Amino acid sequence: MRILGIHDGHTSTACIIENGKIIHNVSEERFTKIKGQGGFPFKSIEYIINSSNFKISDIDKVALVGYVKPLTSIKQYTEGRQSIFPKLIKNIPLDPRKIIKQYVGNAKSKRLKDHKLISALKKVGLTMDKVQLVEHHQTHASTAYYMSKYYQNNENVLVFTLDGSGDGLAGTISIVNEKGEWSREGEISSFDSLGIIYGRATQLLAMKPWEHEFKLMGMAPYANEQYTNSSYDIFLKYLKLSKDGLGFENPTRLWGNSLLKAMRKDFQNTRFDSVSAGVQMLHEVLVTSLIKNWIKKTGIKKIACAGGCFMNIKANKYLMELDECEEIFIMPSGGDESCALGAVLQLHNDKNNIQKNEKLNHLYWGPENKESDILKTLNKYKNIHYSKDKDIEKKSAQLIAEHKIIGRVSGRMEWGARALGNRSIIANPSRTENLRDLNIAIKMRDFWMPFAPSILWEDRKKYCVHKKENDNYLMTIGFDSTDLSKEHLKAAIHPYDQSMRPQFVKDSYNKKYHKLISNFKEITGIGGVLNTSFNLHGMPIVNDTEDAIYTLLNSDLDFITVNDYLIWKK
Repeated sequence: MRILGIHDGHTSTACIIENGKIIHNVSEERFTKIKGQGGFPFKSIEYIINSSNFKISDIDKVALVGYVKPLTSIKQYTEGRQSIFPKLIKNIPLDPRKIIKQYVGNAKSKRLKDHKLISALKKVGLTMDKVQLVEHHQTHASTAYYMSKYYQNNENVLVFTLDGSGDGLAGTISIVNEKGEWSREGEISSFDSLGIIYGRATQLLAMKPWEHEFKLMGMAPYANEQYTNSSYDIFLKYLKLSKDGLGFENPTRLWGNSLLKAMRKDFQNTRFDSVSAGVQMLHEVLVTSLIKNWIKKTGIKKIACAGGCFMNIKANKYLMELDECEEIFIMPSGGDESCALGAVLQLHNDKNNIQKNEKLNHLYWGPENKESDILKTLNKYKNIHYSKDKDIEKKSAQLIAEHKIIGRVSGRMEWGARALGNRSIIANPSRTENLRDLNIAIKMRDFWMPFAPSILWEDRKKYCVHKKENDNYLMTIGFDSTDLSKEHLKAAIHPYDQSMRPQFVKDSYNKKYHKLISNFKEITGIGGVLNTSFNLHGMPIVNDTEDAIYTLLNSDLDFITVNDYLIWKK
């Protein structure tokens, strides 16, 4: 059975599985070159069909994300998500949570009759009779469970989702038993959203909500304890644990622009690092407390998590270290870009309980560059040199050892927000001057933001403090650094608290990238490289040869590689 998943909201994405195997999973931004591209993913679906051995008419089911019609423009997202719902909370004596639930319930039937959606499906050759809606938060929950080994091993698990808002909810708590039966035990309303609080704090600091929250997380360690606590106390006015400790509660009932207005008043003359630290502390305290309380209530110590809030790797670190938590799985890149995947997994397991979907082993589900296309593109440009190297991984390792900065395109593009070696910029992590060189060359990141390391799986305990064994190796959890890491990887860890967000590279997961880092280790003795996404500032990660050359010509990168080709400017 072939199931196509469509998420037509923020960072719109299309995904297809065939008999439980993920064939393609791609986001629209990689084709339109607009970061966070929303709307119907026409180009993503076009890529999927053109790259498959079947026609659009051969698709059996379409899993469409969400009951409420999502926002479809970046402008709507940056100006405020409260426009999802009409002005529900102004001068309303009733509990807004009940109103929003009723609104979502009514919207479900309207979604299937939306003429714009019907027209979009028709344009790509699909019909409404194949469409089944999957609730937003269930898509997150499905990725957390069905991508984990708990599902493969038939284990009891607590599944948590947390984000800004989706179908009237900001979070859910579910139990999945050893038979794979779901039971939703708790819900958190959009009016009690931790994601929205963090998003509004991001907007308060003149950054883009739903995109730049990671910048606040990176700034948080710089604030002193007194100012952090003071800022945290103010944030507690807007969100706290519910009385039973099993949810969140917004005592003010403020939402959207009203919430932002209140924050501007309360945080007037407060330093930006203190605001960052305060909201990060709120996130850490609320999420760890919520999960501890549910573990205590249910006795289930294995947890799986997804949703945008679980892209906060510092909070995830504290979750992993909880005494109450036996084991944790965090869905990689678990924001809304994962919803299309969650939708197809939910439909597959609803319709076919015999054949399990595959366990998550990698995220390389995007396009790859064919030899003929690479050469055709290279020969278009008169202002570059290129050569083919039979051992490009060894050559790349030598150049990185000499402190050259390389943009790397290899094999299939990784899906998600994190570059994982196949569309990465890589550099020598042992010299802090490389941070400055990298920022000047291309990234132009905020001065306080760290980069991240890609580390050989077999060397992970040399460089990271492992308080518990875990299988989260795709930049989902933060770690403390060892003394060796502070020497070898100094340019790839947080410069202030010396934590890191590592990718652990297995030979079975990415053979060529593993070989490159192994060659680098043979030359330098260092079992990791600095890794950051291959893109110009403000643009999506590169997709193909054309994107890579454009980025080379508009930056000060030393070299780029595309498969076996080494490319540099004349």
